[in-house]
Amino acid sequence: MKKASKKRKKVVTGNSSTTTYGQEFLEATKIQKRGDKSIYIRKEYHERLSRIAQVIGNDKIPLYAYLDNILEHHFELFEKAITDDYNEKFKPLF
Repeated sequence: MKKASKKRKKVVTGNSSTTTYGQEFLEATKIQKRGDKSIYIRKEYHERLSRIAQVIGNDKIPLYAYLDNILEHHFELFEKAITDDYNEKFKPLF
């Protein structure tokens, strides 16, 4: 069994500051649950994400808000690459 480290890990974000993982992804979000939109993820990912939200997030952030924060970060980080690939593959008909 691994021994838990007391040292907080730093996350390098898109801005010039460094924050902890919890500060970056497990803080309150502006999104509110709306409608019944379902997504399917692997069972092991669901379990892992739920546990992270419970432990690091002190069970104060719902899973949908945690996932929204992860996706927001992903899109900020890869916006140019996604846009370039999309524009390369999407050709106007006329």
